[in-house]
This record gives sequence, structure tokens and C-alpha cells, in this order.
Amino acid sequence: MHGSRSRRRGARRLAPRLAPRLARRLARATGGLLTAVLLVGLALTAVGHLVFHVGVSPVLTGSMVPTYRPGDAILTRLVPVSSLHPGEIAVFVPPGESAPFAHRLVTVTGDRNAPVVTTRGDANKAADPWHAKLLGPDVRVVVGVIPDLGRALVAVRTPRARALLLALLGLLITAIGTAALLRPSPAQRRAHALPT
Repeated sequence: MHGSRSRRRGARRLAPRLAPRLARRLARATGGLLTAVLLVGLALTAVGHLVFHVGVSPVLTGSMVPTYRPGDAILTRLVPVSSLHPGEIAVFVPPGESAPFAHRLVTVTGDRNAPVVTTRGDANKAADPWHAKLLGPDVRVVVGVIPDLGRALVAVRTPRARALLLALLGLLITAIGTAALLRPSPAQRRAHALPT
């Protein structure tokens, strides 16, 4: 009975020393994981954009429900206008509009290198009122959807969110640099670990 009491006392004395060490290890592991996820995400975005010409845009309206919804993000790829065919979802600025639309192509007529297209949103009963002539050599088509990412994309585009992200990036770089400077060298860690 006496032995178990002393073990409990020893465990109580040991617990306060282990808690900060465990918390530091957990914080280091969490920070490393978040940094790795961020770097992988940035690398995938860069490779997708530069190599595969993939773009990401938020969906702002419900004209294409159920294919995608407001708050989703669409993935787009640049293709030659000569390769367009009905059924694809093209992203372009229609006549008389100032923002790009991502609607399904209903017809593709005329010259293959400068086609005239009619479109319709999947949620709309009728075709869009325009006949758009696509004059550029390439146009973006939708190749995928990421649910709910569009909300974050819209939020990041505000000046306040950009300032906050830059401040957080600065804090992250400062924290990583400070941790690297304050971390004991391997020789110091070995010397500290040796029993005295």
C-alpha cells in the first residue's frame, strides 16, 4: 500500500514537467502540419495554374443549380474556341455584361475560330438573351467544382481580409524564424539530456 502512494506522488511531481513538454511538442507538430498543408496547397495551385492552365473562380449566383451552387468554386481550363461543343460550360463575358458568366453552351455556330454561342443556366427555363461571338483564340471551360470554397475566395478578395492574411503570414514567418533561433543546437540538447 505504501509503495502505491509513493508512485502516485512521483507521478504527480512528474506530470507538471511533462505537460509543458507535451504541449510544446503538440504545438510544434500542429504548426508543422499546418505549414505543410499550406505549402502543398500553394504548390498544387501554382502547378495547376502554370502547367495545366487551371483557374479557380467563385460561383456568385444560382443560375447553374444543381450543377454548382452559390458559394462553390469552379475549376476552369483554357481550351481553343475551335474545340467548343454544345453541352460544355464556358466562362466568358456576354455582350452587354461586365462580369463573366459560366453557362452551358446550347448552340455553337459560325466560324470555328470565332464561333457564335447561345447559352443557358441549368436552373433557367429559357436560353440567355444573347448570341455571343467568341473572338479570342481560347476560352475557359468548367472542368470541376469544389463545394463551398467560393465563399473563402470571395472573403479573401476584400481589402480587410488581404491585410489580415498578410499580417498572419508575417506572424507565421516571424514565429518560425524565432523558434529556429531559440531552438537549442543538437550539441546543447545532448548535453542537457546527459545525467549530471
